[in-house]
Amino acid sequence: MTTRLDLEIGILEFYDHFVIGLVNPDVNFGQKERLLFLKACLEHFKEKPFGYISVRTFSYSIDPLIYLELNKVESLKAFAVVYYSKVGKGNAELEGQFYKKLFGIFETQSEAMKWMTQQIKPD
Repeated sequence: MTTRLDLEIGILEFYDHFVIGLVNPDVNFGQKERLLFLKACLEHFKEKPFGYISVRTFSYSIDPLIYLELNKVESLKAFAVVYYSKVGKGNAELEGQFYKKLFGIFETQSEAMKWMTQQIKPD
């Protein structure tokens, strides 16, 4: 990890080519929250391609329509979800239907990090 950013709704941990997002419990993750996380990611990575790993340690709600906007972010090349329950896996599968780029669903953070490293290759 290179940088950790604590925000009011969660934590972003930045690595060379991807970021891990951990949203706080009981957050309603909608467009406002998406913009907060996305702004931090774009400021960190500048124009460099990156991936996002959502680690779903805590229960929170997410608006799957945010993916329609994330599809438009050119530098965001891949998205992964790490789930810890059957419901979490089902939610991730639903979300994946809205995201039109590379989308992975994993049982462990290490699997997601390995996959993301393969997807986001340095120039």
